[in-house]
Amino acid sequence: MYKIFALFIIIGFGAVNVSAQTAFSLNEAIDYGIKASNEIKKKNLAISDASQQVKEIKSTGLPKVSASINYNHFLAVPAQPVEDFLGPAVYGILFAENVIPNRDLGPPRTFNFTLFQPNQLSAGVEASSLLFDAAYFYGLRAAKFYKELVNQEKEVTIQKLKENITKAYLSVLFAEENLAVMQKNMTILDKSLKEAKAMYQNGFAESLDIDRLQLSYDNLSTEIENITQLVKISKNLLKFQMNFPVTEEIVLSEDLDQITLAWDNTTELENAAIDFSNRQEYKLLQLSGQLNDLDYKRTVAGYYPTLRGFINAQGNLYRKNLFDNDETGWIPQSAVGLAMQIPIYDGGEKSAKLQRIKLRNEDTEIEKQNLENAIRLQVTNAYLAYTNASKTLTNRQKSLEVTNAIYNKTLIKFREGIGSSLEVTQAESDLFAAQAAFTDAGYSMLTALLDWKAALGKL
Repeated sequence: MYKIFALFIIIGFGAVNVSAQTAFSLNEAIDYGIKASNEIKKKNLAISDASQQVKEIKSTGLPKVSASINYNHFLAVPAQPVEDFLGPAVYGILFAENVIPNRDLGPPRTFNFTLFQPNQLSAGVEASSLLFDAAYFYGLRAAKFYKELVNQEKEVTIQKLKENITKAYLSVLFAEENLAVMQKNMTILDKSLKEAKAMYQNGFAESLDIDRLQLSYDNLSTEIENITQLVKISKNLLKFQMNFPVTEEIVLSEDLDQITLAWDNTTELENAAIDFSNRQEYKLLQLSGQLNDLDYKRTVAGYYPTLRGFINAQGNLYRKNLFDNDETGWIPQSAVGLAMQIPIYDGGEKSAKLQRIKLRNEDTEIEKQNLENAIRLQVTNAYLAYTNASKTLTNRQKSLEVTNAIYNKTLIKFREGIGSSLEVTQAESDLFAAQAAFTDAGYSMLTALLDWKAALGKL
């Protein structure tokens, strides 16, 4: 089938001339599109962000060192009112020894007592490290899985971009081939019109014959203009899919013959079993399920104690005049210790999180089942569409050969004066319709094959 289609293109349609404009093969167009795609650039940013998230989470378990300097100047020095306990004791002894006569001292007196100085300066350094936290290790693994998940999302985007660029590329090729056929028909029709005019001048044809051929010529000119615009529109769509500058010209360096021969692996596709893991979307769901499992383990680990270790050193300076070195100097202190946090009751928070994760897992399993069913349906329908398109292409090719032969015979009869221009016009109309049907069938066959490959994950 491929060889018939490719051979007919080579013989019947001819090659399209390429200028010195920017030229792309199909693979080059795909590579350019992948590099230039803004969506993929966003995915790359998301991957970089995921890498930083891994580092951020990892840093929570690494040792940390911090330093601090604090200065306080008390505008009002804190003091505590204290009863005078020294005066009554001294007077009690004097009264007992009859040093002074005993008398009533009155109610106890109070005075303001303080241990603070107006200026307080402290400086210290502390190092701490996480010693044990089960949730931390699962969280770190989950962060790495998340990075893989973002990578897989990028692969899904690339896969879809490949399909879009390929279809746009094929659309341009078929539009150009259709234009080439029409231009060839125009050459033939122009020759026939000139011959008819010569026959009319010699009295072997009627003016009606010329009018009919002229009408066909004008209609074909209009059709060529329409297809020329269609080629430009198709190229603009291809540029859009590639993120190529719309204002710049682009040329396709690969033809339909090369693509059809490169894609000639239908026997391999027919024998291929459906492998869901070949589909990037399925891999994405698998990673989502694994991420849910890690999230579940991380949440369960939140029931375990966490342990941190620390060591610190600090110096304090208490002075009435901060810069008076005759006053008391720095008072050092240091400590080393452990801090354990034991979760006892969180109001059911972690239990609710675990139930939600279970629900997400069930939802992911349902999505996987739906995707598996969808992939089976896509593969089956794509195969049926391809086989139908291949049969249609064969029939269209046979019809084109027949209509082409009829057209040639009708032209010969008209030139020999035993046929009418009406027959030529009808045969010409049938030929153009057969050519268009053949081109459409070729496009349908290749796009159906593309969909079949994509469904199997073998694009």
